[in-house]
Amino acid sequence: MIPYAGDVLSFAVSGVLVLYMARHGGSGMLAVKMVGNILLDGIVGTVPLLGDLFDLRYRANLRNVHLLKQHYEKGLHKGSAWWVLFLLLGAMVFSLGLSLWLVGKVIQWIF
Repeated sequence: MIPYAGDVLSFAVSGVLVLYMARHGGSGMLAVKMVGNILLDGIVGTVPLLGDLFDLRYRANLRNVHLLKQHYEKGLHKGSAWWVLFLLLGAMVFSLGLSLWLVGKVIQWIF
């Protein structure tokens, strides 16, 4: 197994899912909240041991499912927030790059 590979892959797939949701009827505010959850999970997830403990408790994807249910069933989390979404997506891309860099350093350290 490659250290952090699962975190990086999960982080990237979650980001793609949020973009898909935003393009198919989700509000900008909902997308911002979901990206925020993913970003926090991705950043803290890169820290050895602390990231694993955080993942056990935080569960970003479950929080995002809860946000989606609230949005579609109760009409919550409406409003435009594209400027925030672009800012958060930029931070996500930076975090993904940082995660990949860390994986490379760990692999170099191991081998």
